[in-house]
Amino acid sequence: MPRLFTFSDFAGRSEIVRTYADKHTPVIICDSQAKRNQDFTVKVRIGTAAKHPNTPVHHFVYVQLWDLETLVGEVWLDTTALGNEPLQIEASFIVQPAVSMRLTALAYCNKHGLWKSEEYFVKVSD
Repeated sequence: MPRLFTFSDFAGRSEIVRTYADKHTPVIICDSQAKRNQDFTVKVRIGTAAKHPNTPVHHFVYVQLWDLETLVGEVWLDTTALGNEPLQIEASFIVQPAVSMRLTALAYCNKHGLWKSEEYFVKVSD
């Protein structure tokens, strides 16, 4: 089982190390409330400020969205389609929640491993 890295693993470190963590950590972006069985958009952005390299030897391979142990969605990335410039990757997922969700995102960098977001709670109501 690969180690899962989180931004909080690098708390209290130097600015350079925090920038490294930022450019690898997925962040969930969505409302904290959703309507039951209606389309609800969840975005996952890798990093908040720092851009990640996007070259054949250093890139993100996929982004996943999880609700506890259930895989909600997955996006596989084609680095050649995104160019070779550093970027902030953003993936959008549309879900129709039946119950409240505890979302987590995972993103895999081919050079620096598997990174996990903070858990994000979404309350679902009628």
